[in-house]
Amino acid sequence: MKISRKRFITRALLSILGISLIPEVFSLNPNKKLFPKKRDLGDTGIKVSSIGFGTPRTQEPAVLKNAIEKGITFLDTGRAYANGQNEIMIGKVLKGKRDKFVIQSKMKIDMEKGDATPEEIENQMETSLKESLSALQTDYIDVMLLHGVRNEKVLQNKTIREVFTKMKNRGAIRACGFSSHANHINMLKEANKDYFFDVAMIPFNPFGAFKHSESDWSTSWDQKALIKEMKKARENGTGIVAMKTCSGGTYAFQNKNHSTFSGAVQWVLSHKFVDTAAVAMANFAEIREHTE
Repeated sequence: MKISRKRFITRALLSILGISLIPEVFSLNPNKKLFPKKRDLGDTGIKVSSIGFGTPRTQEPAVLKNAIEKGITFLDTGRAYANGQNEIMIGKVLKGKRDKFVIQSKMKIDMEKGDATPEEIENQMETSLKESLSALQTDYIDVMLLHGVRNEKVLQNKTIREVFTKMKNRGAIRACGFSSHANHINMLKEANKDYFFDVAMIPFNPFGAFKHSESDWSTSWDQKALIKEMKKARENGTGIVAMKTCSGGTYAFQNKNHSTFSGAVQWVLSHKFVDTAAVAMANFAEIREHTE
């Protein structure tokens, strides 16, 4: 079977990384970025821009406005970012045009000691949601995630599942899920047992590792094992949001002479099982790099 030179190069790159995923990779024009195409976020019924704006690195409304002017409609935030001020900033910018954007936020649940009662868990979740709704000046949040989960038992917690179900039933959230910065392969394996959670936000980049830009904390993972679980999750309707796409460094995607952060993001988005990449952008130059 004959293959094009472009397809051959793509296969060679993936081979170097030890990944055999040609059937799962989009056919790409190397001179054209994967933006601003809309993609389905799993089976949630939510459409997201292929590049999302990770808001935690900026509190500047002008930066957020520039991102949405470029066509970004998926915005990622969290109750913990800037002590809630990040959500407030987003709420002010989106006032009057909320329905044109998809907001993903996160709530932190104190279960580290494993002794939280069902009543305490429900109170934490409901309080966090109420605060997020108020800060964002909205009556619903498209995607609500458990923030930074690393213990698989959390995903099987009966109270968490019941509260998320109640929130969805009353229209306060459209989808629920979790984010995980470490142990995310096992977290996906756990979620893949029954696919209760609608969305998973996990680290994914060409290098199978990342270093946190502020704390210098770092981690790595088995790329093949992660891809196996990501593929399984997406095939069964879980929306996949990739994060830490640039935290592994620059990458020469289909252009061996030019390594960039946008190249790393394009590599991530070239995989069919990734719905969107939440890219943390802090200034106009970074927005321009990923959208032009």
